[in-house]
Amino acid sequence: MGDGAVRANSSWLVAVLLAGIAAVGVLAVLAFRPPAPVGADAPAERFSAGRAEAHLREIAVRPHPIGTADNERVRRFVADTARDHGAEVTVETGEVVSRWRHVFRVATTHNVVARVRGDDPAVSGGKALLLVSHYDSVATGPGAADDGAAVAAMLETIRVLTSSGGVRNDVVFLFTDGEEMGLLGAREFVARHGVDDYGAVLNWEARGSGGPVWMFQTGADNGPLVSAFGEASARPAGNSLAHEIYRVMPNNTDFTVFRDAGARGLNSAFLEHVHDYHSEHDDLERLDRGSLQHHGDTMVGLVRVLGDRDLREAGGADAVYFDLFARVLVHYPVWSAVVLAALTAVGLVALLAHAARRGQVRVGAVLLVFGVALGTPVVAALLSWGAWWVITLLRPGLAFLALSEPHDRGWYVAGFSLLALAVLVAAVRLLRRCSRAELLGGVLLFTCALLVVAAVLAPGAGFLFQWTLLAGLPALWWAIRERPDRGLSAAPPLVAAVLFPPLVGTLLIALGMPLVAAGVAVALLGGVLLVPLLGALPRTGPLAAACAVLAVALLGVGVRTAEFGPDEQRPDSLVYLHDTATGQANWLSSDPEVDAWTARVLGERPERVDLSDRYALLADPVLRAPAPVLPLPPPSVEVLADGTAGDVRSVRFRVVPHAQAWRTQVALPREGLGACLVAGKRLEPTGGALVLELYGAGGGAELTCEAEADAVLEVEVVDHWAGLPAEAAAIVGPRPSDAMPVQSGSRAFDGALVRRVIEI
Repeated sequence: MGDGAVRANSSWLVAVLLAGIAAVGVLAVLAFRPPAPVGADAPAERFSAGRAEAHLREIAVRPHPIGTADNERVRRFVADTARDHGAEVTVETGEVVSRWRHVFRVATTHNVVARVRGDDPAVSGGKALLLVSHYDSVATGPGAADDGAAVAAMLETIRVLTSSGGVRNDVVFLFTDGEEMGLLGAREFVARHGVDDYGAVLNWEARGSGGPVWMFQTGADNGPLVSAFGEASARPAGNSLAHEIYRVMPNNTDFTVFRDAGARGLNSAFLEHVHDYHSEHDDLERLDRGSLQHHGDTMVGLVRVLGDRDLREAGGADAVYFDLFARVLVHYPVWSAVVLAALTAVGLVALLAHAARRGQVRVGAVLLVFGVALGTPVVAALLSWGAWWVITLLRPGLAFLALSEPHDRGWYVAGFSLLALAVLVAAVRLLRRCSRAELLGGVLLFTCALLVVAAVLAPGAGFLFQWTLLAGLPALWWAIRERPDRGLSAAPPLVAAVLFPPLVGTLLIALGMPLVAAGVAVALLGGVLLVPLLGALPRTGPLAAACAVLAVALLGVGVRTAEFGPDEQRPDSLVYLHDTATGQANWLSSDPEVDAWTARVLGERPERVDLSDRYALLADPVLRAPAPVLPLPPPSVEVLADGTAGDVRSVRFRVVPHAQAWRTQVALPREGLGACLVAGKRLEPTGGALVLELYGAGGGAELTCEAEADAVLEVEVVDHWAGLPAEAAAIVGPRPSDAMPVQSGSRAFDGALVRRVIEI
């Protein structure tokens, strides 16, 4: 057979192998989906999304943030339903003071605690299993997913547990209040009970309206709980890299409070469809019933597994863990991962050193491949960052969206994936003179370096590199012996195709498209393992050019189709501010610019101002324009006691929000002010003033403040109404069909601020 025929056969083999690797990657992504929902006619011992959905129809009627009448309505429903299902239910009311930045949040929380008694609680020395979700929503959405799905799933889990045979341990179902405003209910519960009575804490969340339930965070000593998770769930989705990433992020859930108090446990959530998150579209219509089923299947499984175990033994060595096709959870102790990483690294270096001494590989060539493998993710990340910057220039409207995440993100994901592939294929051209053994040796040495760094800094990330490296050692040994490849070079990228695609996809969802450069870099940490196969292709230049052209075309389609409409709406905001101290009123918006709706009252060129020094609720600069003064009732202040002893004046007063307000800001200037006693906590002024936010205070909040004897206290009170008042809404008119109210947490949302200043 001639050289041409050999090269042709080799090219066909490489093409087949690349197609097989791509197919495995696609299967890994497709497998990362929630299960099909089970109907309401399911057997009693089976969790049913259909039965849980009936609870959601009562919960997700309207927004129900802490301190509102709808919050009380949902609380009654949760307590009554849990009681009807056979649980012992109490509602615990408590006062919480929690600092957030320079603001003290003061709230009255109402936690619902439902206990299902175990058959033999002595098995754990009386320690119980604790499941946690929050029943409050944000003010901008009905909370079907966040966190109504978890609440409904916990209620259905209570029914399963009480109707089809219990477990040995007590199981406590905690429905917290005020999570959205700073984990307030969880803080009150831990302050009241501590965590010593609970052997494990399982928290359930959502950041979107669909997708698989992903176990993304654990507490310390997680080995036995990770093992239980793998045993309990038919679709165990999660990996320890997510835990490594999440622990350095500023995000928090109720689980944070329990973890910081020393509890062991697991934190799980579904993450997809971020445009519905904290919005008016977080409703039953948008909720993925499969995600609800996945919540419940995992809950019931964990209750069955952990409910019969000695929870005093829930601790143990931390684990490295990852799922295979969201069907099998692989897990092993961190210490064994470090030992295996060291042995693998020593084995690779020894093999390369032996080959170099015998002249079978050139050290310079191996280092060149290492350098290209290192540079490829960096170059691709920089190009992706630059491409996204250009896209935002062409489509400034993306700044309106949560996380600037495009609605049709598929075009962008495909485009950036091909851009990364184009960079990788182009990089192979720099290695034309390297042998197959040198190509393998260089990319495996790069993978080994990543493994060593992970073992030292983030052991939970090491699995990505450990198993690809081990898969490559036989191929390297075979190549050093100059034997025909027979597809062995495909082993490392084949393993990478199982591990990387679902992880990178979830990473892009979690971080958002503006951080696509990070996702591209992570993808190419595994993608560089394709270099030995791509190096066997006769001409890579045309392939790289084709990938680049197609990438630009796909990104161009994404840009061209990025129009707002009834199904892909632009989130915008409008706030009506009435300052009774000055007698003036303004329209405000935290949007990047006016749109057709906000321009009706803001005009085409409103001024941009920073009001955060006066209104902590307006953290970012806002657009401002004059507004007509509307007769909105202001908050009030009632002086209850006022006396002076020596040089110290003590004033006790009550701040009374208007009934329409759902939170109230209170600010007292620092000058002449001492400490204030609020809800039993002594608070000192921070920065320029003492600033409080009141939530769920009912008839108001009582403060006792010390001041200099001759000081006049200027109490500044700002009521925050959720949603534009009817009088203001009538002036601006209805939103067009291509717009929606901005989500809570993105920027200041629709509402009214009514300010009053009282001197006492």
